[in-house]
Amino acid sequence: MHNSSGALADIDPVSAGFTIDRDGFVSYKDSLLFLPPKERGAFRLLLNAWPKVVSKDDFSKNVWAGRMSDESLARCITQLRRTLSNLGVVAIDAFYGQGYRLAILADKVRRLSLVPAMVHSPQKSDVAKPHAALVEACIHARQLLERRSPDAFSQAEAILKNVISKAPDYMMAKLLLAQYVAEHAFFDGNIQRSQIDDALGELRSVQDAEPYLQGLQSVTGYLLDCKWHFDEARMAHEQALQMSPDDDVAYSRYGFHLLNSQAPSEAIGAFRTAVQLNPFSPTVAVGLVRAYAFANMDPVEVLAQARSVYSSHPDSPVTYLNLLYTLAWIDPQPEIAHAARHFVQRDRYAHAFASRVVPYVLARCGDHAGALEIIENDGSIHGVHSAALIAMGMLDEAMTKVKSAAEIRFGILPLTLSFPECAELKQHPDYPWVYEKVFSRIPRKQI
Repeated sequence: MHNSSGALADIDPVSAGFTIDRDGFVSYKDSLLFLPPKERGAFRLLLNAWPKVVSKDDFSKNVWAGRMSDESLARCITQLRRTLSNLGVVAIDAFYGQGYRLAILADKVRRLSLVPAMVHSPQKSDVAKPHAALVEACIHARQLLERRSPDAFSQAEAILKNVISKAPDYMMAKLLLAQYVAEHAFFDGNIQRSQIDDALGELRSVQDAEPYLQGLQSVTGYLLDCKWHFDEARMAHEQALQMSPDDDVAYSRYGFHLLNSQAPSEAIGAFRTAVQLNPFSPTVAVGLVRAYAFANMDPVEVLAQARSVYSSHPDSPVTYLNLLYTLAWIDPQPEIAHAARHFVQRDRYAHAFASRVVPYVLARCGDHAGALEIIENDGSIHGVHSAALIAMGMLDEAMTKVKSAAEIRFGILPLTLSFPECAELKQHPDYPWVYEKVFSRIPRKQI
């Protein structure tokens, strides 16, 4: 049972700072909480029922229209806890076989009430709240970003730019647009360095307006990782975790930061925490599998982990691609190449990783012509096909692409260089030059 305390608080939700407007949106101290519809509905129930327990039947009837599974409720509560953890004044207690209850953390509410308002909740009286439709648009854009497909990226970008044009002071929209830039750079790579710089500039304006906006420090670190400024990124990620210790996304981004900066053992710990906080995220689960591979875990165990993750998330393109990739790395067989070709025919644009996973699978499994065709048509400038080229015995060609990518000074190259599949690059005479270009800003205490 997840229980915050044995006694009920003597402070009610309204006195703690929570309000529900006529559109059903929940605010905390005049700041709108950014909650998708299911989480918003669940939180409204918990607020209105306080201090009573909300039964699973009530959640099903009022939020899911009677079509709720236990897993969907657990997923919703997990996401809701993540968002609320940033506030630090409430918790959601689970009662086995009964339901959930909102707990007001009275000591923390009182402590915050003694702090000047500008410290923990910047004044916003001069800024109008965004229209409900714009909030819903941003929530949809965030859900699109989580799909991580090329089409979803394009749709999210268009939505967020439209929202900002209508509500230029809506900081969450600016934060999400910066997240789009980081996600696009990391998963797709089709982006310019100037866009990263512009996004970081926008985040500085967000920092001035809403310094405690959840996700701000984490996205800042994410963008700095894209620029290979790992020393600055480390500070941003650590601040994000300090501010939101229950945020699985912050831990996941920190895990990728550690992989980028050649600290795979530490990355395993970050991803494990992220998985514990949110066992429903396929992206986080795949990150842990890759961290195991980076840390030189027994390949057979890495494959077992990849199979387990796919079994837990069978409908996720990223877990399937990760399984194919791991199979090709450990035990390349013609049928794996066939499965990759079938994926391209059926779901080519289902995930941005497909363009770099499929060529490697084909190369490892003997279909060199198929791999080269995809590589030639891709046109990536970030060395993302280095593992595929190495698998085909084209080490010099791989290094040529890596050197070009190192000159660009942003993108996913640091992660690529740390792939166990790319270990041969470290034996190339040009690798020391590449290393200095890419990893010169790893935090010194780590080097």
